[in-house]
Amino acid sequence: MFKKILVAFDGSEPSKHALDYAADMAFLCKGTLIILTVVPRVNLPLYPDESSGTPIVFGQDLTKYQDRLKVLYKNSLTEAIKDVKENFPDLKIVDLFLEGRPSAIIIEEAERNGVDLIVLGSRGIGGISGWILGSTSRRVVDSCTKPVLVVK
Repeated sequence: MFKKILVAFDGSEPSKHALDYAADMAFLCKGTLIILTVVPRVNLPLYPDESSGTPIVFGQDLTKYQDRLKVLYKNSLTEAIKDVKENFPDLKIVDLFLEGRPSAIIIEEAERNGVDLIVLGSRGIGGISGWILGSTSRRVVDSCTKPVLVVK
């Protein structure tokens, strides 16, 4: 039934539950599991310099923070792949590691890879920004033409 399943994975507990569910489904359907990790681009606001009151751009510090974030996400993805391979040694796994707006990348990759199902956790690591801007899972459900399974 589902020959290609894309699961969005960010290392959060809900995404780990989604990964477990997607791996079970892919195994039972003898399909391919595509594990997609999207590193969100950091958009930190400007802040005033206390001495002059003028805005300061983070510049190099922002780049260092983004690089650290990539390492954390990559390590989480590597660990997840290892766990899935241990539990399902015969399962075909494709991993994707991209950077950008998670909801948009998930939808684009689902279309590009011709997936039959997208699996997402109900909440990721978006925190307060996810609450204010709307969660990734909500954006994907609202914008995607593919079947979407949201795992709690």
